[in-house]
Amino acid sequence: MLTVSRRRFLMGSGASLAHLALPRTLLREDIPLVIGPPKPFGRVATWWGQVVRAEPSQSAKRVASLTRDEVIPLRAAVIGDAPWPTNPIWYETEGGYVHSGYVHPVDNAPQSEVVQDVPQPGFWAEVSVPIASARWRPLSPYVSYKLYYQTVYRVVKAVVDEEGAWWYQLKDGLTWSPGPYVRAESLRRIPPDQLQPISPGRTDKWLSISIPDQRLACMEGDRAVFETPIASGVYGLGTPLGEFRILYQRHTSRMTGGEEGDRYDLPGVAFPTYFTWSGVAIHGTYWHNDYGRRHSHGCVNVTSEAARWIFRWVEPHVPYTEHTLRTPAGEGTRVVVT
Repeated sequence: MLTVSRRRFLMGSGASLAHLALPRTLLREDIPLVIGPPKPFGRVATWWGQVVRAEPSQSAKRVASLTRDEVIPLRAAVIGDAPWPTNPIWYETEGGYVHSGYVHPVDNAPQSEVVQDVPQPGFWAEVSVPIASARWRPLSPYVSYKLYYQTVYRVVKAVVDEEGAWWYQLKDGLTWSPGPYVRAESLRRIPPDQLQPISPGRTDKWLSISIPDQRLACMEGDRAVFETPIASGVYGLGTPLGEFRILYQRHTSRMTGGEEGDRYDLPGVAFPTYFTWSGVAIHGTYWHNDYGRRHSHGCVNVTSEAARWIFRWVEPHVPYTEHTLRTPAGEGTRVVVT
């Protein structure tokens, strides 16, 4: 166990880590750190894996190597030696510490509810386990897609296999037409009341995005009602500066793009809110956990919890039964990027 010092501060379990995986208001200097790991488990989100070290420092002894998609317990969060200035957070796990930047905090919560008669046009659901396997038919030995924690899809059908297990067929977020199947226990239904608008009808809403501070604030007049750290576009693919309007929103999106050697294919991206016709959006993120530093191809990365809050707050609001809402010109919430 580390001793407490100015250089690092050990935080025990029992509450969310607001410094990173922040579903609520960003910490300010006058608010003490909230202790504990953000979730019970973490998934290694990089192709090159991660290293467990004896202490929370890049120079500490290497204890173990972790591979992509390996799921580890998170016992505590620690302020240690920052491998880069914006993120000093490490997670305590079995045998040592792993830096938080590319460990996606996850839960493992299989669901007991099964919606056997799926109403048209379906319902929205999020993955409730670290990784769910999508297959083109139930009980197929071949996994077509890996679907990650808190990614979002529309469920359009439920079927039972010959062993008595229920499967959901998915659509939006993965395919435009009804696509592969996932075990129903891997998805949590998002009921309409959990996507209701927040403070609907206010005319003084606007979004403030600061690239130097890597912060986003939802403003009502001159009052911030929600703040979160972000990861904006990398140099050369920077998030555009200026004043914009929300153009359209989706409950989920499969995002693809990039150049040779830097291509990406990201199904189920949660609650994207677009403010340029070139596709720049504020959206949930599951391929890194490193907010406060530039990461994206121009979009504004936030946690999936933060993306949902923003999605519910901006005007106008996407009806539950719709996948996309295109906003009439000039009527969307104002976005100011500085």
